[in-house]
Amino acid sequence: MIGQIIAIGDELISGRVINTTSSFAASRLFSAGHRITKITVIGDEPGDIKACLGEALKSSQFILISGGLGPTTDDITNEAVAEALGLSLVQNQQVVEQIKNAEMRFGHSASERFKQKLTMLPEGATVLEPTGCAAGYWLFYNGVYLFFLPGVPEQLEDHVVKRVLPMLNSLDPERPFVVQKIFKLFGISETNINIELEALQGRDPSLKIGYYPVFPEVHVSLTASKPTLEDAKEIIRLAASHIEEKFHDFIVAEDSQGSLQATVGEILKDRDMVLAAAESCTGGLLGATVTSVPGSSQWFDRSIVTYSNRAKKQNLGVSDETLTKYGAVSSQTAIEMAKGVGRISGADCRIAITGIAGPGGGTDEKPVGTVYISVAVREEYLVHRFHFPGSRKEIRMLSVETALDWLRRYLSYGSKLPGYKPVS
Repeated sequence: MIGQIIAIGDELISGRVINTTSSFAASRLFSAGHRITKITVIGDEPGDIKACLGEALKSSQFILISGGLGPTTDDITNEAVAEALGLSLVQNQQVVEQIKNAEMRFGHSASERFKQKLTMLPEGATVLEPTGCAAGYWLFYNGVYLFFLPGVPEQLEDHVVKRVLPMLNSLDPERPFVVQKIFKLFGISETNINIELEALQGRDPSLKIGYYPVFPEVHVSLTASKPTLEDAKEIIRLAASHIEEKFHDFIVAEDSQGSLQATVGEILKDRDMVLAAAESCTGGLLGATVTSVPGSSQWFDRSIVTYSNRAKKQNLGVSDETLTKYGAVSSQTAIEMAKGVGRISGADCRIAITGIAGPGGGTDEKPVGTVYISVAVREEYLVHRFHFPGSRKEIRMLSVETALDWLRRYLSYGSKLPGYKPVS
């Protein structure tokens, strides 16, 4: 089925809140074989809601409208929709019962004004979650299915998965099967990837290839739409095989939930190895990145942040001679940091990062973006100098990504060279 998404809320158009609900709904609908032609974000203005809904009704088989269903004065979706569609607001007995049950369960009563507002829905509305507390509902109007969902992400996601998708799927049993696969690459440009995959794009009109820079990676999506699930899977299998052959070294993760840090974690677990890190310019970002993976305590021991020279000496045993002769930003210091965290932790694998993230602190010899990374595995120590472009945040992110990717490459196929081209 063909549809649109309308997200309502002043908090969305002012930038105070990121509109994650629309992307969630669109991705789930797309994966189920439905097509979203437009996503619109508008504020809490009755005129805008009326105009937007009226326009969407002209070209949609279904519309998802999120936000503005609460009890406060700025929640005006129900009133605006009733006016736009020429419907009366009537008290919905199902919502009345839900509120009563909630009051009994939680032991307190809401104000009558709030309850009155929550129970008044456009005539013909059917509550989506008869046993829940969220005020989602649907209407069938002039041949179009309208789904009104709460703006709270958890509630909307629950409604989409458990109520909206099953209903739309039953209404369109002949919809195509859609299969998607995502590859996440690092160390190669979007342009070079595109050049290599141009021939693949023309092999089958049902295969779509998308290129998305998600700093510091490039994500390549493969999407196939076919009448049968088996045909769609086969197209993706052949295309994925081509990408794996072309870009094997650069693929750091696959699919939406995959990540470089999770990939590194799986490799370490498979080898019964542990990682520890010593960080300077990244200030703990590597530690935060790897511990974002659930269960990372199985393969990650610690990250010691030694931002000052004194900390490098006290916590890692970096020598005065090294710091005086070569400086904190040097290959010698990076290696001594890796050795220091190795002595303390006993970890099989160590990463050390020291550099100048900027915006100040650079010199002609060592400009902003100069970063030394050492990767050590057991008794072997590797180190390279890099010059990363961009803002302070981007330099720090590139440092962490490059370090983890280098460790991935070394452990996976013994590469002593990082994917991101070093200066030396």
